[in-house]
Amino acid sequence: MTAKDAISSQIEALNGEMTIGESIDRLCIAIERRGPLPVVDDSGRYLGMADASALGAPRGSQLGNLANGTRPMSASSPVSLLLERMAAGETVIPIVDDVSSEMYIGAADRESAMRMAASLFPQLDDYTELTVVCPSGEYSASAIAHAVEDADAHLLNLNVVAGTQPNSPTSVILRVNHSRGDSVARSLARYGYDTVEMAGTPGLLNADMIERVNSLLHYLEV
Repeated sequence: MTAKDAISSQIEALNGEMTIGESIDRLCIAIERRGPLPVVDDSGRYLGMADASALGAPRGSQLGNLANGTRPMSASSPVSLLLERMAAGETVIPIVDDVSSEMYIGAADRESAMRMAASLFPQLDDYTELTVVCPSGEYSASAIAHAVEDADAHLLNLNVVAGTQPNSPTSVILRVNHSRGDSVARSLARYGYDTVEMAGTPGLLNADMIERVNSLLHYLEV
């Protein structure tokens, strides 16, 4: 999964030639609901982000002159890097094309990132999903698989969602075909993996997935 997969269809960029007076309604609503809005020029080139600080400028000021220098992400960047930036406090992350690294193609917010994370797992009956963490450099997919097997379960899905940066804990979401995850969590602990979140009701609602990804983002903030 890449940053492009987390793009939200609800975020519309503002033209840099628009003034504060022309865009203040859209800007206020966006900032209140999700965060700053991307600003682009007539050719679609990314200029920066318009945040709450722009609201204090004179109404005739153009957004292109007020946009901050928020660093965009390339479309092919690993989604784990996007999640780590959100865990650090960013609420909307602009995404640009891979060729020029400056043409705006969309933006991701926490809602779209969590929806993307939920899509990593198909809905199955009799399963448990666990979010586990381990120190940087100690992640091993084979060790996790062995730990799951030791609990008489089978590993169905495994996705590394954070921890690609040096000295950053590795976070993994995995799904096993076991309706009681406590035995799997105990087995994972023996292999050095701490379970920070666990759920496993058949027909899991998206709201539950959102709550778990929020917990993961909160964990990464501490």
